[in-house]
Formats: sequence, C-alpha cells, structure tokens
Amino acid sequence: MDGNATLHASKRLATIVAVLALTFGLFTTHSQAAGVWTNEPAGASVVMDCPFNSVSGCGILDAYGSSQIASDASAPISPGNSVKSSIYPGNSSGGMQLNYVTSQPSREMYVGMMWRTNPQFQGRIVGNKTFFIRGPGTNGVFLFNNSALNNGSGAMIFAHNTGGLDNSHACALDSGLACYPNVGPGILTVGTWTKLEAYIKASTTSTSRDGIVRWWINGVPAGNYTNLNYGAAGLNEWAWSETWDGYVNPLPTVEWNHFIDHLHVSVGGGGASTDQPPGPPANPTIRSVTTP
Repeated sequence: MDGNATLHASKRLATIVAVLALTFGLFTTHSQAAGVWTNEPAGASVVMDCPFNSVSGCGILDAYGSSQIASDASAPISPGNSVKSSIYPGNSSGGMQLNYVTSQPSREMYVGMMWRTNPQFQGRIVGNKTFFIRGPGTNGVFLFNNSALNNGSGAMIFAHNTGGLDNSHACALDSGLACYPNVGPGILTVGTWTKLEAYIKASTTSTSRDGIVRWWINGVPAGNYTNLNYGAAGLNEWAWSETWDGYVNPLPTVEWNHFIDHLHVSVGGGGASTDQPPGPPANPTIRSVTTP
C-alpha cells in the first residue's frame, strides 16, 4: 500500500471511530457523565464521579446506613441504578445522610447531580433541604422550596444556614438566610429528573462580601450572587441530608422519596464559574461524513 492509500485508510478509520463514539458513546456512563456538567469551571479537578451503583464504593459515608440502591432504568446518566432516600407515611423521621469530604479545603467547589422525587412527594411546608456544600464553620444548603400547598413545584434556593454570617445586603429573611433565584425561574417539579449544578467560591473573610454562589437547573442559570459572605475557611464537603429526623410536620400521608442518579464534584478552577455556553446544552447532531 502506498503512502497516499495509507493516509486515506487512516482518515477513514479515524472518521468511523469518531462517528461510532459520538453515536454510541453518549449512552455509556463515562462519556455522558464527562460531558454533561456544562457549568463546571475550566481547570477544575474532579474529586468525585459516582454513578451510585453503590455508596461505599464511591468513598461516600452513609451516616445512618439508611440509603437504598434502587434499580432505575429511567436514570438519565447512569441507567440501571440510583440511590434512594425514603420517609414513610405517618413517620416524623426517615431519609438518609450522605457525606463526602475532600482531603483538604479548597476555595472553589462545583457539584453536579441528577435528581428527582417520586411523583407523590408532598414536601415540608417550611422547605425541603437537599444537598450541602460546606466547610469548616459553614453549613450552606440548597433547598427545594416546595410543599403540597403549591402543587408540587417550587424554586431551588440557597441558604447560608450558618450562625454569625450576615448576608442581609443580598438575600432575604433574617441575616440574609434565603437567597432566591435572581437570574432565572429556578423551578423544580416533583417526579421529574432534573440536572442540578451549583458552584461556590469562598469569600476572603466572613465579612468581605466577595463570595460567589451560583446554581443552574437543567443548564439554565437560576441564581447568581457574587457578594456573599460564606466559606472563609474553605470548602471541603458535599453532603445530602433532608433532616427528616423527628421534625417533619405535618406527617407525610404517602411515601416520599428522593433519587440521585449521579454525583459529580470538583474543586478549584482558578476563577469564577460562568455559564459555558449560556443556556442548556445542545443535543448532539450526527452528520453524514464523506471520505475519499
């Protein structure tokens, strides 16, 4: 085979491999998970990428031993399984607490996850805690601000949830406890798989008002605060806890479930995360390829 023929054969092979990877690779855990976190800061270091085929296998602590690995063909990134949390009718306590702690605090942390409830989920009137991004001395949490009173939908909000911090210059309630969506609707709906992304950059001090908190729903910006006091000692933990530990009132009349299909955590990045590119990710397009 002469040089030109070899070159043409190589090009054809490369084209075939690329098309096959695009066509079929999207349906593998690794390739889809690697490309779905569209708002992860450039240069961030991935410290956790868990498909939830197990909890301990990902290095996550199941604090109460109460999580369940549920068979779930509907899971959008890692079909087959998801981790499930439950509270049962008439109970005032239940749920799960998962903790993942990094080896050292970082100034920036990004979290991406696929989440849903069961369609019958009623929710607490005071709001429903989901996941925390926290560090020494800070305990910030994102909440599904839903209850049965508003027909199964509600905004995703951020609460600094930490005594001694004051963000009243930027957010609502006492000491600026509740940061509501300020750049998009940020609405979550029960029973629907949803991509949740959040990015936090720690403030320089607990009073410097230069911390950043951003979050996205299915790739669409929801909240963008660039002047918060939060995480001055660094960020080193993702946690999941609904705090269904004796304080659910009124009691659920049906089973409530949370499901997490995939968890992705990274740290660092060297700069403020932006929407990259703006809006939700486009669907991949398979184009016809002609080779000589």
